[in-house]
Amino acid sequence: MSLNGLKDLKDDLQRFEIRLKKSFGQNFLHDPVAIDRIIDACNIKHSDWVVEIGAGSGYLTSVLAMNAHQVAAIEIDTDLRPLLLKTTGLASNIKLVFGDVLDMDLSSFKPTIVVGNLPYYCSSAILRRWANQTPDVPAFFMLPEDVVRHLLASPGDPSYTAFSVYTQYAFSFKKLFEVHPSSFFPRPNVGSAFVSFSQPKTPRLPKQTEDHFIRVVEGAFMLRRKMMVNSLSEAGFDAGDVKSAMSFIGLEPNVRGETLNVDQFKRLAGFIPH
Repeated sequence: MSLNGLKDLKDDLQRFEIRLKKSFGQNFLHDPVAIDRIIDACNIKHSDWVVEIGAGSGYLTSVLAMNAHQVAAIEIDTDLRPLLLKTTGLASNIKLVFGDVLDMDLSSFKPTIVVGNLPYYCSSAILRRWANQTPDVPAFFMLPEDVVRHLLASPGDPSYTAFSVYTQYAFSFKKLFEVHPSSFFPRPNVGSAFVSFSQPKTPRLPKQTEDHFIRVVEGAFMLRRKMMVNSLSEAGFDAGDVKSAMSFIGLEPNVRGETLNVDQFKRLAGFIPH
């Protein structure tokens, strides 16, 4: 890859008459320094089978392939095919897979590492897909600052949401480094951060219990800044059952959902009938 990544990217987009699509949240990483930091952070070995979610321009794809045994690069935008064929150089250890990752079974690729540059609109859905299909495989995702803010939020913070509770329950994660908006084209309005994900320190609940827990969490945030009992009642739970469960675990009747941590939500869900 050329050190003049941005110019080459713009030239290639023009050459192949590719129009970027806002609906896909396309912001292509072109900065060689940022790409090198990603490779170092992932600690990819020549024996690794990598799944890349969102191949985009193929710049990161090419460098991943230089370090891994095999790369399955998933891309939803079929218009990027000529660009990807050019930037990846038809490397024998790169498999281009066109389609929506949310329609795929990630485990079928048998990855040892998952890497991706995730847009805001589908970050939550992709994280859940990884957690449910390949939870034992370490993942590294580039995420917009807005998403990272929700990841790291604590109870009571304005950024603390149902997504915060779910991710803090389902993953162990660490913000590794920040990436400036100028490293992407088109340049996004906010910065990004590269984050590592792995299995949670506390084992996840059995599936049926987890599904109920998630329903309770999402219901508790349905009416933000309202009493949690009202929000859960609006979500379809019996108000009497909710009040009894809250009383049993020592919560005040007027508590709001955004003030509870993961453990409190797990206890609460355990005492609300399915």
